[in-house]
Amino acid sequence: MKLSNEQLVILLAVVPNAIAALVAALRWRQLPSPLRTLAVLVWFALFTEVFCRVLWLLKWSNLFAFPIYVTIEFGLLAGLYSQVIGGRWLPRLRWPLVVGLGVVAGLEGFLHFAQGVVVGNLARLLESLFVILLTLTYYYTSLRRPSSAYIWREPMFWVSTGLLFFFAGNFLIYTFMNFAYYYHRQQAVQIWVVHAALNSILYSTYAYALWISPKR
Repeated sequence: MKLSNEQLVILLAVVPNAIAALVAALRWRQLPSPLRTLAVLVWFALFTEVFCRVLWLLKWSNLFAFPIYVTIEFGLLAGLYSQVIGGRWLPRLRWPLVVGLGVVAGLEGFLHFAQGVVVGNLARLLESLFVILLTLTYYYTSLRRPSSAYIWREPMFWVSTGLLFFFAGNFLIYTFMNFAYYYHRQQAVQIWVVHAALNSILYSTYAYALWISPKR
């Protein structure tokens, strides 16, 4: 099967994910608890990416995996930040938010299943907003600490920066994705190329954060 340049870019976007997964495996024993949660997320994401791309190449729908991925991804990120940020509010809100997002993603996936090509965007938009708030909260709490002068040396700074860029872009992408599918299919492909580029940046920051992580 001959692939277009855009399809090749989308397929190759899994490479940074694979590199991050390899770094996570090599550094596992040295990782503190929050970054072990990140490592699990990286491995789960790699499995999901490979599985969905195989279905895509076979021209089978992979939209059923979307609600599952969004729910587990957000659950792991919320667990990561509940360990890093501290306080009581996030551990208390974590599971209600995860369950609520999972319900929204599941209902949205069920409603859009018959439409096939339509991408459910409400769950992804909500996840994007939640994760952006988590990253901004991390910046706020970290900059108030005495060691904040060297914040760029902290693995979570790179994780949060990658997440902020990715989910800010994601928010815009999922806002306009279905509009592009209906009215300009080629533009929709270009949007997925942008998404692939953002994904590559995110997993590059994950890999760097895992690599520079200090010993527990």
